[in-house]
Amino acid sequence: MGTAVSVCRNVLDVALTEEGELSAALASQYGPQLLLRVDAAPIRDGPAVFPNPFRLTDEIILEGVEGLATYGPFMSRFNLARRAESGSKFPFTWPDTDRVCMPHVFMRARIEGTGRYVLLQICASVADQKLHRVLAALQDCKEVVQYAANFNKFIAETAQDVGGFESPQVKVCAPVGCRVLDSKIPQLTGRDSHILVFDYPSAEVTKFILDGTEEFHELSQAFFHHVAWATNGNAMLFDLKGADPGSGDILLVDPCILRTDGEQAVKDSVKETAFEVLHRNCGQLCKAFDPSRRSGKVRRMCGVPACGLSHPGR
Repeated sequence: MGTAVSVCRNVLDVALTEEGELSAALASQYGPQLLLRVDAAPIRDGPAVFPNPFRLTDEIILEGVEGLATYGPFMSRFNLARRAESGSKFPFTWPDTDRVCMPHVFMRARIEGTGRYVLLQICASVADQKLHRVLAALQDCKEVVQYAANFNKFIAETAQDVGGFESPQVKVCAPVGCRVLDSKIPQLTGRDSHILVFDYPSAEVTKFILDGTEEFHELSQAFFHHVAWATNGNAMLFDLKGADPGSGDILLVDPCILRTDGEQAVKDSVKETAFEVLHRNCGQLCKAFDPSRRSGKVRRMCGVPACGLSHPGR
């Protein structure tokens, strides 16, 4: 099986269609291509939310569907998951949850009659475009919004204590879950399939945390650390990516959560090793809530062996 669009070569060779078929279909089409209805919109506007303009039962007509080469980082985790399945070695055991491993494509589309673009997240195989997968992604985003709100509040209060400077913010791009009512692109998605729609304001994507090869980004690293610390290790963020507008803030898209329990539970040993690899060093923000951390080998209360609170006297 070939790929659907060139930007998705590594992901889509297991799914959509023969090489170039979707690209040819998109290039030859004009006018409306997708008619969607919002069937799930659980994330309310709030201080840690980059809001979505669509509401429950809204119908959305999209045209100009296209893939962007700059969207590659959106699909990195699926490419790495396939490498792990084929035997490639990583410094930690690759999580084998559906959210981490199920291949998706990310494309942009224009709202009919406007110059406004939205971001589409679609399972690479039409047969896998089920409601339960959309709901799982929405649940992860909803929980990360709450974690981000708590983190933003903490660092804002810390900033006030040390001089009142404006603190950076973590925000989550809120998706809505949509049912496909009509499609002129059956190679991509079909009637009664389910996909996600984001109001993502950038054509660029920055990979903050995924496999430990990223450049150190203090705000995303501190947020990653804070969630593990605040949940006593029961939740760990994974695949943090999105926009870095240069203001100090970050905007996250499609973050994953590795959990201790539930149908998609990940072993503590997997999370612990991953934490050590993904968060080797703490910045100043980390020290504001975990002052006992000395190095990546110091243990902490959250249950991950890379922190300082399990042995606060050290």
